[in-house]
Amino acid sequence: MEAAPVNIIQYFDGSKQGVIPLFQRPYSWEAKDWGVLWADLIAQYEEDDRSSHFMGAVVTVPVKSVPVGVGKHLVIDGQQRLTTISILLAAIRDKAESEGDLPTAGIIGDFLINRHYSSPDDLKLVPTQVDRAAYNAVVYRKDLVSFEETRIVQAYHYFSRKLGDADDEGQLIRAAQVLQAIQQSLQVVMINLGEADDPYLIFESLNHKGKPLNQADLVRNYVLMRFQHSTSAGGDQELAYEDLWRPMESALDASLPEFLRHYGMRLGRNVRKGDIYTACKVEFERLVEVENVRQRLTQMKRAAANYEKFIRPDEEVRVSLSSGLRAIQELDSTVFYPLLLRLYTFLDEQVITVEDLMLALDTLESFYVRRAVCGVPTNALNKMTLELCSNLPDQLPHLWLRDRLAAGAGGRRWPTDEEFSEALVIQKIYPRRKLARYMLEALELAHDHKEAVDASTATMEHILPQTLSAAWIDQLGSGHAVIHDKWLDTLGNLTLTGYNSELGNSPFAEKKGKLANTHFELSRDIISQGVWGATEIEARGRRLSNMALQRWARD
Repeated sequence: MEAAPVNIIQYFDGSKQGVIPLFQRPYSWEAKDWGVLWADLIAQYEEDDRSSHFMGAVVTVPVKSVPVGVGKHLVIDGQQRLTTISILLAAIRDKAESEGDLPTAGIIGDFLINRHYSSPDDLKLVPTQVDRAAYNAVVYRKDLVSFEETRIVQAYHYFSRKLGDADDEGQLIRAAQVLQAIQQSLQVVMINLGEADDPYLIFESLNHKGKPLNQADLVRNYVLMRFQHSTSAGGDQELAYEDLWRPMESALDASLPEFLRHYGMRLGRNVRKGDIYTACKVEFERLVEVENVRQRLTQMKRAAANYEKFIRPDEEVRVSLSSGLRAIQELDSTVFYPLLLRLYTFLDEQVITVEDLMLALDTLESFYVRRAVCGVPTNALNKMTLELCSNLPDQLPHLWLRDRLAAGAGGRRWPTDEEFSEALVIQKIYPRRKLARYMLEALELAHDHKEAVDASTATMEHILPQTLSAAWIDQLGSGHAVIHDKWLDTLGNLTLTGYNSELGNSPFAEKKGKLANTHFELSRDIISQGVWGATEIEARGRRLSNMALQRWARD
C-alpha cells in the first residue's frame, strides 16, 4: 500500500481510468456540499502564495485483469470528491471556451478524457451505472435536458452559475485562475492499494467525509467485491448486482437492513442492529468459490422476495397467507420474521404446503395474542424465536412448532383456554390499543357475516363511557366508581362503531338508539340490553371470550 499527499489534479493526469464500482451509491453531494467546496476554492482564488486545502482521502486499487486499453483502478473511497471535481472542471472548460481561452479549455479536456482512446477507455473517471449517462452528457457537452433532475447536472449548473459571478473586487471570475487554484491548493491523501492488500479492510475503516454507510451498504459492498470487478457492461460483478442485489434494494428499500438482520437470525444466531454486516460477512466469507457466493446470494434474493410479503402483506396473492402475515404485522409481532423466513423457504422447496404454513401462522398469532392478553412478559420472545429457528426440523415443521410452543411453561407459556378466557373477561385491554383494536376487528370478522363491514374505518367505543355523566352515576348507583375502574377498559365494554364522536358519554338509552342501525355484529347484543353495568359487561365479555377461544385456538 502506498499513501502520499498529492494535489488532487494529479489524479486526472496521464492516460488512466478510475472506475467507481457499481455497488457504490450514486453521486449524492448537494448544494451545501458544493457550496463548501466553492468557498474553500474561492478563498484561494486571488492568493499569490496559495496554501494547501486538504479534501480527505482517495483510495484506489488496480483492476487485476486489463488485457487492453488504459490502466484501470477502482475508486474504493473518494468518489464524491472526484466526481465533483470532474464536474467543476467541465464547467470551467465551458467557461474558458466562452471567454475565448482555448488553451485552458484544452488543458481541462485532457483532465477529463483520454484523447487517444475510444469507449470504454475514453473517460478519466467512470461513474457508477446510475450516474453514467448524465456524466457523459456533461463531459461531452451533450443536451442536458433529459438529465436536469440528476445531481450530476445540478452540480454542473451550480458551478456554471458561480463561475459567472464576480470576485470580491467586482471583476468577473476568470476560468484560468480558478483552474490554477485547483491545481495549486486542493490536496488529498492518495492511497494506492497493491494486489496483495485487502481493499475492503480499508473501505471498512475509513472515516467517510460524505454520506455514512449503513449496514446494508457494507454488506452489499463486501458481497459484490467477491465477484470480478466490472469495468465494462456485462461483467460478473455487474450481473450479480443487477440480477441479484438490486432487486432486493428495489423491493425492500429502507427495510433492507432489517431484512438482512432477520436473514442472519434465521438459523438461530442473534444479530443486533449494529452487527448486521459482521453476521453477513461471516456467512459469505466461508464460501471459497465465486459460484457458491452466487448461489447464496440467489437464496438471499428469494428470501427477500418473501420478506417483502411480510412487510407488505398485499403482495402475498394467496389470501389466507396474506391474512396471517397482516396479523403478524398489525400485532407488532415481527420478532417471528426470522422463523417465517425459514418456513417460507420450506414452502418454496415444497417441504410444506400452503395449508401447513397457514397452520404455522395461526399458531404464532394465537401464541402471541394469548400471551399479550394474559400479560406474559415479552422479553423472552427473541430468545425463544432464535431457539425455534435453531431447532426447526425440515419434517412437519408446522406440527413441531405447535407442539414445542404448547410445551412451554412460565414466561415461555402458551396460555391455556382457561387462563385466556378468564383474562379476556377481567383484564384491561383498551390501554394496549393496537391489540384491542385488532382483536375487535378479528372478532367482528369471526361472525362470518355475508356482507361484512369495513372495520378499518371504525373507531373503538366504550359503552360505559370514560367520563361518567350524572345519568350514568344514577344508573350504576353507589358503587359506580368501583364498577367504572374495574370494567371500563375490558373487552366486554368495547365495540366498533362509526358513531364514536356522537356517542360520547351519552346515557345508555341514547347510545342504544344511535346504534340501532349498526352494521357491526359486535354491537347487536348491546342493543338488546335494558341497562348497562357490571353484570352486562361481564356477560358480554364471556360471550366474546368464547368466540376468542375459537379464533385463537391452542389445539
